[in-house]
Amino acid sequence: MVFSETVHFDSCGVWFSLNITEILRRAVERSRIHNGILLVFFQHTTGGVIVVEHEAGFLVDLEDTLERLIPSSSNYLHHLRGYDVNGAAHVRTALVSPYAALPVVNGDLALGEWQDVVVVDMQPERKQRSFLIQVVGE
Repeated sequence: MVFSETVHFDSCGVWFSLNITEILRRAVERSRIHNGILLVFFQHTTGGVIVVEHEAGFLVDLEDTLERLIPSSSNYLHHLRGYDVNGAAHVRTALVSPYAALPVVNGDLALGEWQDVVVVDMQPERKQRSFLIQVVGE
């Protein structure tokens, strides 16, 4: 069996994070799948999905680390295309996967005690964003 749905949300931009763990758990419930895999896929090229402890200090540390590695103020060849200046966000997503695959066991996500699923958007401006949820199993 396969269950799919798309979730839309408004991103504030720059470094926006959204804990989607409960959204995913409710999708598993609606799917009526008890054992299988949940795939969550961020449908944009300036962000991704991370499985972490959703704690403000960690998110600031991650943002600071990515800023040091891939500074937003640098000149990126991407900017030469002339319609946006989000080169840093595009390069950062090479390090942050656009998806996560999570086990579904006994009708729930089999996450560890401190694990949360978080969508991060590194686009420098406000935009509507979306992610796809697919639950596959029995």
